[in-house]
Amino acid sequence: MAAGRPPLRIGAHGKITRNYLGGGVWLARCRFRDSDGVTRIVERRGPADEMDQHGKLAEDLLVEALASRKSPASSEVALDTLVMALIGAHIDQLTEDGRAAKTLHTYRYLAVKLAKFVGDVRVGEASPARLNAALRSMRTAHGTVAARTSKTLLRGGLQLAVMANVLGANPVRDVQPLQAKGRPKGASALTADQLRDLLAKVRASEYCRKHDVVDPIALFIATGVRLSELLALRWSDFDKNTGMITVCGKVVRVKGKGLVRFDDTKSEAGKRTIPLPRFAISALVARRQLPFLGKQPMIFPSTEARYGTLAASAAFGAGSGRISARPR
Repeated sequence: MAAGRPPLRIGAHGKITRNYLGGGVWLARCRFRDSDGVTRIVERRGPADEMDQHGKLAEDLLVEALASRKSPASSEVALDTLVMALIGAHIDQLTEDGRAAKTLHTYRYLAVKLAKFVGDVRVGEASPARLNAALRSMRTAHGTVAARTSKTLLRGGLQLAVMANVLGANPVRDVQPLQAKGRPKGASALTADQLRDLLAKVRASEYCRKHDVVDPIALFIATGVRLSELLALRWSDFDKNTGMITVCGKVVRVKGKGLVRFDDTKSEAGKRTIPLPRFAISALVARRQLPFLGKQPMIFPSTEARYGTLAASAAFGAGSGRISARPR
């Protein structure tokens, strides 16, 4: 009994045929096995062109269509593919999956840094030892956190090579864990008296008043929320009667767009309602009466209330202590 025709590999096509339809129009068609394993007939008609004597225009359109049907894992990955190209494809997939804009910005930023150490390394050369050395160089140049994030990028990028059956296993799994060279010292918490003194100095500072960071710093001290959450607060989140404020968003700097507010927090548990001390309630009530600021949807709409300015002002006269207490 004769054996049947062997099936096409997934992502591969059979012989392309050209049929003349008349009027300068050609039809190119072939069999193509899609990523779901089903073999389908794919065809494209070329434009009417009497100069096209053999149907090349139709075949060019078909080849272009076939390329768009192939997934990156089946058509673009090979042993000589640059590792950084896979990292770029991995980040593109995360973008399609709706990963947070801030995370994507961080990944792209660190990918540029990582390229200094693996920019010319190809998939077939990505041994655990070579990746291990690159990540340690990354740690030396940019710190442990950057190196660990880079390891995540390498794992995601090279997983595309595994999925394309170019690699049998992801070499990143054999890279040694990246340990910090020293334990973080942390910061000592400020006492209630120190916080009161800080507030008094901030309120007396002409610079802080001019740049509208007095109220943001006061609320920052009162709540301890992340700066991205603080700048995302709206008047609708504040209940004067109960003295509560709801944290349900964050402000992120998106490349090409500037600061953008998102209706989510770093985690689901980050959505919370916080009771405010009296000094914070008084500050918000007074701010709501201001002609411009009180009429904006955002509590802190000023473009001067940037992360750097706010952080620098929060440390005004108080050293590097961590804000934890809530004076009333």
